[in-house]
Amino acid sequence: MWYGGGMVKYMLMVMGVIMAAVFLLGRPRPDAPVSSPYKESVRAEPSGPDARATTSTPSRRPPGSDAAVKKEIASLPRMIQKAPVASVVLPPKIITQIAAPPTPIVSGSAATSSASSTAPVAPAAPMRALAPPLPPLNETVIFSAVVKIECPSEDRRGKYVASGFALPQGVIVTAAHFVKDSGSDTCEVIFPRDRAPSIYLFGTTEDREQVRKRHDEQGIDAAFIFMPLLAAYPEARAVFPDAYPYVPYPVCDEPALLGDTILHFGYPSSFQNNSYLDKSEGKAAAYADINGITEELSEDQSYLFKSPIFKYTNDQSQLHPYLVSRSPSFYGDSGGLGFDATRQCIVGPDRGGTIGGAAGENFSIFMILGWEGVRNILP
Repeated sequence: MWYGGGMVKYMLMVMGVIMAAVFLLGRPRPDAPVSSPYKESVRAEPSGPDARATTSTPSRRPPGSDAAVKKEIASLPRMIQKAPVASVVLPPKIITQIAAPPTPIVSGSAATSSASSTAPVAPAAPMRALAPPLPPLNETVIFSAVVKIECPSEDRRGKYVASGFALPQGVIVTAAHFVKDSGSDTCEVIFPRDRAPSIYLFGTTEDREQVRKRHDEQGIDAAFIFMPLLAAYPEARAVFPDAYPYVPYPVCDEPALLGDTILHFGYPSSFQNNSYLDKSEGKAAAYADINGITEELSEDQSYLFKSPIFKYTNDQSQLHPYLVSRSPSFYGDSGGLGFDATRQCIVGPDRGGTIGGAAGENFSIFMILGWEGVRNILP
């Protein structure tokens, strides 16, 4: 019984030893590598310039603690790529153009390298200073100085009618083709009141032979009539105690007048008996040079007269003898005031007008007082 019991104990002891050995032999060593089914696998692509590594992302969460999971994830190669950000092209900023600074001068090799990388900078054109704004145009004083003129014919049976305008010191400017055909050196100069010719006075023309010579040989269509001194003319002094009215603006001396607004003041025949001081408006369209003198037949074919041959131009580098404006002209307007409203200056007396054929455009031609050929004979 003991034997049997001892044997049982002995067998149990042996089995315990065997199980312990099995247990101890089955435990992994601390330094043994551990293979994980969750470790990312790397598939090598063929070598070469396009060789790359492709990673497969784990399909489920690896076992272990949160800290271990974080540590393992941190050890994985990063495959996250930022999404491309679209570049927005903004419109260029508007920059005020300024003159470029002078290009520095360098020497030697520095000059060679600089010349190869930097283009030469052209000098900036000088900027023209803007003129200060002009005050409002005083048309009242202009109207007061535009006159109607009546000169007798040579046979004293009729009279010539024209317009004119006053400068300081009682000088009246009018058309030469009007004065040269007058039959007398004395003409009526009629100042307006409320734009109607009302104040009848007398003035004396300059030497009419000189006027004829300038017109017929040089094509200058400007002449002057002189008012008596107020001290010696009581009839005029009673109306104008201090001075005769005059246009208080300068003569145009700027050559770039094309495109300006031109006002035309005169007493046209479109009003009965030339009895109203009219104002018309047009744009300066061209200049006209004097390209010789021609002889023409009058409209009624009763006489011949001299006239300049005009050569039209848009050149604005200098003043020319005549200015062409897109404004109408009628009989009686000759000698009337051409005035540049854009620059507020006197252009000169009207020579006459023409109709632009089938286009039906009206043009007036003004003698330019600032042109050297007339400026030299201004009183």
